[in-house]
Amino acid sequence: MRILILILTIGFIFSCNNSNNETKEAPSDILALVGSESITKDDLRDELNKLSYKQRSIYSSSPEKLNKFLDTHINEKVLYNEALKRGFENRGDIQEEIDRYKKQLIIKTFGKEILGELELNNDDITMYYDQNKKEFERIQISKIFIKTNPENGISSESALSKAELVSSKANAGESFEELALEYSDDPISKKKGGKVGYINRGKFPQQIDNEIFELKEGEITKPFEVQGGYLIIKANQEPDFPPYGQVERIIRSKLTNERLLNYINGLREQWGVRVYKDRLQEIIKSEPK
Repeated sequence: MRILILILTIGFIFSCNNSNNETKEAPSDILALVGSESITKDDLRDELNKLSYKQRSIYSSSPEKLNKFLDTHINEKVLYNEALKRGFENRGDIQEEIDRYKKQLIIKTFGKEILGELELNNDDITMYYDQNKKEFERIQISKIFIKTNPENGISSESALSKAELVSSKANAGESFEELALEYSDDPISKKKGGKVGYINRGKFPQQIDNEIFELKEGEITKPFEVQGGYLIIKANQEPDFPPYGQVERIIRSKLTNERLLNYINGLREQWGVRVYKDRLQEIIKSEPK
């Protein structure tokens, strides 16, 4: 009798242990469990939505790649939990990094809101375009560049002499394209017979700029001295202005930046900003050479 009771007792204990150790099926929306924490389908979708369109398309293209992304997410959670267990959140360097990121996030978010308040309307942009067309003036050109190279015996004087010869040949009616192929030291434009395309005002020093933008179609300049040699320019068309649609975004960005700077300068004044620029030299001197 005692033996029978003992057997029944042992059987009862084993049956209790087996029922406790049985794995319960997780709810259908759970993809993985990390201890007591769950990663749901919505959690994974949220993580996917944080990626760029290209990355999201790659990971969602097959179950294997999506499983790889899930594994990455699980590994991050495991590492994070282990770090918390070891007290990493209380480390000084971690707190400094959190404070730095928090500061950047606040500035970025505030900046977006300010930009929204400073948003321009189309009338502001068209008015700027109409009043400042000269700023966007362009001209389509070809060029021949004659390079100075003292190390190879090409002095500034000899380069100028060669450039004047090429310019006189071009102005006498010889093909500018053929002269560029024969004489130009600029490998990129040389392949195109000297053709550059459009250039805008401000590309060259003002005196050269003014002479170029006074050219009529087909006119060719005398050699200009530029860094590294001499330049001969041919106007393929008379100067004109790009259509509004091509510069609308440029103007919008320029005016928005100007408004933002004005706003920040106002804040600097309110906050009593004072800058001692002369003291920057002390930092430069202390930097290792």
